[in-house]
Amino acid sequence: MSERYTQALDAIYQGLADVDGIPSALESIRNLIGAEGATFEVIDTSVRRPVLFHSSGVASAEGDDYLAHFAPRNPRLPVALRQQRGELSWDYQVMDESAMTRDPFYADFLPRAGLRYFLSVVLDRSPQRLVAFTLQRSSQRGHVGRSEIALMQRLTPHLQRAYGMRGSMAAAHGDGVGTKVLDLLKDGVALLDPKGEVVHVNPSLQAIAIETGLFRIDARGIHFGASDLRSRYARAFGAVMGRDGLTLADEAIDFLAPRPGGLPPCTISLRALRQRWPGCDAPGAVVMVLVHDPLQESAATHLLQDLHGLTRAEAQLACALSTGMTAVEYAAHRGVKVTTVYTHLKRTREKTGWRSVAELTRRVHEISIRLRES
Repeated sequence: MSERYTQALDAIYQGLADVDGIPSALESIRNLIGAEGATFEVIDTSVRRPVLFHSSGVASAEGDDYLAHFAPRNPRLPVALRQQRGELSWDYQVMDESAMTRDPFYADFLPRAGLRYFLSVVLDRSPQRLVAFTLQRSSQRGHVGRSEIALMQRLTPHLQRAYGMRGSMAAAHGDGVGTKVLDLLKDGVALLDPKGEVVHVNPSLQAIAIETGLFRIDARGIHFGASDLRSRYARAFGAVMGRDGLTLADEAIDFLAPRPGGLPPCTISLRALRQRWPGCDAPGAVVMVLVHDPLQESAATHLLQDLHGLTRAEAQLACALSTGMTAVEYAAHRGVKVTTVYTHLKRTREKTGWRSVAELTRRVHEISIRLRES
């Protein structure tokens, strides 16, 4: 279950960020919880019809019939319209079995699609719009039980967060392919012009600069404190730009920036932008600099909390140890007692079943890889 749950989370965050990926997210969730179909709808509450509709496991003919005739007659809709964000609903909250046999939606439409029962959640709502995710189940599979409802409740915050990210990215793209998208990222990002001067810096990079002391940022560029890092950065920028002063489309340079005190290094990556962004609010940008600080709280931290019930402190410790940091170094970095760190480590092992730091490192890396790929 843990593996399939992780895969479903990957699909949720990747799918809801991309219109073409929504069906794959729906498919992953229905396979996890158990359903023949799944739908994602944005409903205009004034006319009670979807203005956006995606499905998985539902034949296109039934979907078209639903949109054309049965959407306003769906007896589940009035219940959803009374719900708040994050609330769940299922069949027996709407009507019992005898009422289902008399209702046209249940007795006429659903049998054509081989469906009968449902489990739904309101992801977002406003006076004009209702956003809902629904699992569709057959009569053979049966009505949802407590375990399915509990699993949907676990997934709901992720569905809401992913949908919120989708809205934020859409808003940013609506202004032109903008730097607002970069400001959503946990990793530090800077956009540079051909001279290496800063076009845009996201808040994460500013925070990393302050917290690590490895570099400073001003309008003229990124300035590393150590001479060897200044040389590496200059060589990397020159390699990405090319001898003729034009970016090399497929060029990418990575190097590590060590830190004192046994702390894990930051990863510095320079990428040539493949093309100038039309309508971008940073039109002069030709190079992207990405800085990853492994000690910054990451999506893997939240995923460890959700998958294994770790506390925030336990999940942060697991991610830190996976970078090669020792328990003593982590205690010094956090300003806590070593005994406190070992207590967190003991509880982490109990909750996850991971027997060693090596296994913990491997598992955290697996989670991080999935998140990067998505």
